[in-house]
Amino acid sequence: MPKVSVTAVTTADPERVYQVLADPSRTPEWNDMHQGFTGDVPATLAEGTTYKQKVKLMGMPAEMAWKVVAADAGKVLEQAGDGPMGVKSKNRFLLEPADGGTQITYDMEFNGPALNGPMAAMLEKQAGPAAKQALEKLKGLVE
Repeated sequence: MPKVSVTAVTTADPERVYQVLADPSRTPEWNDMHQGFTGDVPATLAEGTTYKQKVKLMGMPAEMAWKVVAADAGKVLEQAGDGPMGVKSKNRFLLEPADGGTQITYDMEFNGPALNGPMAAMLEKQAGPAAKQALEKLKGLVE
């Protein structure tokens, strides 16, 4: 099961970071994997919220159906997603106070039969830098 975890520290407080993360309209500003939404887009992400997103990773477009499984303002935002070919994904943002700002940890997990063998390593190799870039852009937006 491919997993990626990246961390960054920002001078912004956890509430400010969470406001941007929980606002789907801001996603294109910081997440280059995001290619658009399909269907209704919620105004904010709260526990139980569902939506569909077009993403691109490893040069391949895919549509993910997301459900927010944890949303605690200023602390955590976690989503579980279903993608093509039986791929399941989890995205989790953990926000912790640090040095007068926030430490942001962005965890991604992927599972499914399509990710067996060498595909898992390729996905981790691509997802890690994409997640790091997303955090750097997010930092730029909230500082």
